[in-house]
Amino acid sequence: MKSRLALLGGAKAVTKAPVDRWTKFTPQLKQAVLALLERGVTTIGDGSGVVGEFETAFAKMVGVRRALAMNSGTATLHSACFAAGVGPGAEVIVPTYTWHASVTPILHCGATPVFCDVDARSLTADPADIERRITPRTRALCVVHVFGNVCDMDAIMDIVTRHKLTLIEDCSHAHGAKWKGRPVGSFGAVGCFSMQGAKAVSGGEAGVAVTDRDDIFDRMVLLGHFGRKRTGADPAIVCIGDMSLGAKYRPHAWAIAMANEELKRLPELNARRTANYEYLNQCLKGCEGVETVEPLPGAERAAYLEFKFKLSPKALKKANRDRIVEAMKAEGAPITADRYSNQNYTYGLLHAAPLFTTFDRRSLGGVFYDPTRPEQELGKKPPSLPVAEDLATRLITVPAYTDVERDSLAQVADAMRKVVDNLDDLS
Repeated sequence: MKSRLALLGGAKAVTKAPVDRWTKFTPQLKQAVLALLERGVTTIGDGSGVVGEFETAFAKMVGVRRALAMNSGTATLHSACFAAGVGPGAEVIVPTYTWHASVTPILHCGATPVFCDVDARSLTADPADIERRITPRTRALCVVHVFGNVCDMDAIMDIVTRHKLTLIEDCSHAHGAKWKGRPVGSFGAVGCFSMQGAKAVSGGEAGVAVTDRDDIFDRMVLLGHFGRKRTGADPAIVCIGDMSLGAKYRPHAWAIAMANEELKRLPELNARRTANYEYLNQCLKGCEGVETVEPLPGAERAAYLEFKFKLSPKALKKANRDRIVEAMKAEGAPITADRYSNQNYTYGLLHAAPLFTTFDRRSLGGVFYDPTRPEQELGKKPPSLPVAEDLATRLITVPAYTDVERDSLAQVADAMRKVVDNLDDLS
């Protein structure tokens, strides 16, 4: 017998809403910040103290030689583009399905972003489409391990090696994730991690870039870290001395004290989130209306930020995503439409955003367009990226629960099943 949907007057499927018992603000975290406060330490400009402790620990976690803490993930991406020599005349390939901060630093360098499609299984950049978009102007590739899903790094490294490109990894959602046992962030010239807000390792507002290259490290210090010692590896900038270019990317000491404590708990957080995501996926196994987002073979997901699912094309023939999400919410399930898709922000997927297509960035002044190709900076038609455009109509979100009772997760899955099993009632 069919169950009547709650949206239409039936009983809710979720009688016990999930409550995440994981707390970010542990006594140890509070004490770490309080210790700095009591000593009157609000800023650390030379990379000593808790900043140095954190950078050493984070670099060890990723498996690289150097880490540089910053005040945001966006700052790390700008630093990476600058350090990679991205400038006017250059193109940087980046996936359309990501947060805009993966792309806007390219504009800060006066270069041109070129958008690629994504892999339908993992939501990450599609290597085949990357290959199609390489031109003589391509200088770098920025891949995104989006929502903890790891890119096909074998294929990516083959591309950057053959075409002599600089690889930047945006790992903002993927702290602790791995490809064939190797941590993300260790493949590229630079690995960029956000530590903002709800990220797996967070300082409220902070970021950290990692690298094995001393010249890359020195250029990142030059851009935004007056007071930090450089290695002297880049002869071209030795003559500048201790001067910096004035982008103040130094993090707040208290933020790094927070992040340092959260880093210690990252293995437990990742184990718990992975188990909860896999449990939800198992609960939805065989559900014709909801598809899971699967990792690529060799990938070990982590951090996540959010749990993603795809509504099936069959389900969407009976009701659109907004209507399905409305019905799932009515059942008591904490589900939203995907926030990187075209239903949530004014611009939708980035390749169609006005900032990168119809808006005349020359009107802003500064360096936000490529002066070597001004004729291409206005009125561009978005490229056709069919996989991402399809996913933009189908993706839905469940919070990335860390410490939650399993029976409440099972009820969320039951609510999702109930709705997609009764879509005829919504049409």
